[in-house]
Amino acid sequence: MNKFSPIVLALSAVFVLTACNDKDEKKSPSQVLAKVNDAEITVHQLNFVLAQAPNATAEQKQQLLDQLIDQELLVQKATELKLDREPNVVQAIEAAKRQILAQSAAERVIGKPAEASKAAIDAFYAQNPGLFADRKTYEFVMFVLPTASYNAAITAQLNDATSAAQVKSILDAAGVKFDMNEVTRSAEQLPMAMLPKFAAMNQGDILSMPEGEKLILLQLKASHAAPVAPADAEPMIKRFLGTSEAQNNAKAKLKAIRDVAKVEYLQKFASAPAAVPSADAASATDDSVKAGLKGLK
Repeated sequence: MNKFSPIVLALSAVFVLTACNDKDEKKSPSQVLAKVNDAEITVHQLNFVLAQAPNATAEQKQQLLDQLIDQELLVQKATELKLDREPNVVQAIEAAKRQILAQSAAERVIGKPAEASKAAIDAFYAQNPGLFADRKTYEFVMFVLPTASYNAAITAQLNDATSAAQVKSILDAAGVKFDMNEVTRSAEQLPMAMLPKFAAMNQGDILSMPEGEKLILLQLKASHAAPVAPADAEPMIKRFLGTSEAQNNAKAKLKAIRDVAKVEYLQKFASAPAAVPSADAASATDDSVKAGLKGLK
């Protein structure tokens, strides 16, 4: 019994005919799926859209074809209104073209990253127990306050604070304005370099994290074990390692292209941002971003 509908079979036949006639200068009738005034919607246009939905049903393909027809009607109206000559539209079209070309060049030059090996996945699992074997979820009371209002005297007092009420009282007494909220975070939602510190926290301990002109104080309310087994972690680790390799590969190859190019700034708005510190560097400089680490010293 044939499990494909007549429409799907008909479209499949059209796709085959299209593949055989790509070099023809004129469109054969089988390549045209619809006519909109003097314009034609071709199987190539539908194929391009279907690339994003390869398992589309016949009904979904018809919907996509109708959307292409609606799009063509609007394009024709835009041309009629001469919108394609307006500066902002011209700039938007040019920006989209540049983005598409840049993305295509990146895919061609950089290529796809190699799939992470089982050894690399196992090593990442073992090296990050806070994310997997010893993973926890954390309940915090969060205090957000201006960094400028925080000082050593407040830090000293917070070293003895064991409850949110005590932290609130200390900040109120110091005249510090703050926002207070309760949040829950899983290990993967926290900075990886600081996971050992979070994992070592006891109830009531406080850890601070700078964020621009604000300082976030996280006081641990409770934590709960939520380990991830190696088999469950493998897909996540594979994606992470693949993304990391792709990013590093992209940076290296783009740098190589830039190094042989002639780039001249006629106007520069700011110096290049500082490099993001590695996990080891972040851990080594942790003292500069912590406050009231009672029990974590």
